[in-house]
Amino acid sequence: MGLRLDYLNIDGQLESSDRLNDMRPLIRYTAAMAGPHHDWYLKEWLKTLKKRQADIARDLDWNKARVSLMIRGEQQYNRDAVNELSSYLHLSPYELLMHPDDAMAIRQLRNDAMRVVETTKRFDESNNVRAIDRTGTDG
Repeated sequence: MGLRLDYLNIDGQLESSDRLNDMRPLIRYTAAMAGPHHDWYLKEWLKTLKKRQADIARDLDWNKARVSLMIRGEQQYNRDAVNELSSYLHLSPYELLMHPDDAMAIRQLRNDAMRVVETTKRFDESNNVRAIDRTGTDG
C-alpha cells in the first residue's frame, strides 16, 4: 500500500497553477451596480412639482450640465446647493432626501396634529378649562 504524496509534486503544482492563472473568470457587474448611488429624490420632486431642468438652470442661473448631473445623482450636492434648491422648490431641505409621497404624508400628519391642538385649545378656552400646573403625580 503506497502513500499518496501528490501534494509534494512541485512540477505538477506549478503546471496546474499556471493553467489556473491563465483562465481567470471575468467578473462583470450590471450597470445598475456600477453606477453612482444618490440618496436624494430631486428627479421625483421635479416631476411632482411639474418643473423641468431648464427651469432650474434658468431661474437659479446654474449651468445645464450641473443641473443634469445633480438630477442624475452623478454630482455630489453640498449644503449651499441643497438650500438653494429647497428654497426654489418651496421645500424644507430635508424633504429633498425623502420621496415626495413620504414628505407629503409627513406634512399632512403635521397639519392634522396642529389642527387637533388648535381645536383642543379652542374647546378649553370656550369652556373655561384651565391647565393644571401639576405633573400628574401625587407628589
